[in-house]
Amino acid sequence: MFKQLSITAMIWILTGLLSPAAGMERFEIMTTQELHHLLAEREAGELDFILVNTLDGLIYEHHSIPGSINIPWSRVPDLADRLGADRERLIITYCMGYR
Repeated sequence: MFKQLSITAMIWILTGLLSPAAGMERFEIMTTQELHHLLAEREAGELDFILVNTLDGLIYEHHSIPGSINIPWSRVPDLADRLGADRERLIITYCMGYR
């Protein structure tokens, strides 16, 4: 259902090495309902993924989905190690919405 991206590809996209237009065609937009379903599957141990909040740390502290980690877009090069070593693990990012 969801394409898995290598961490390297994700870092390229997040750091601007690929243009946003080129990067967006590689992603699928999901609904809140779909994310709720995936979170339930993760909690039941049926699915493993990383949920990344890409907003500033201050916003993350007050408005984040439980179980997410914070890697602001502007700090991806410094914080990419938070994604772990598993290059096949699904990464789902979220922010304030699609524009």
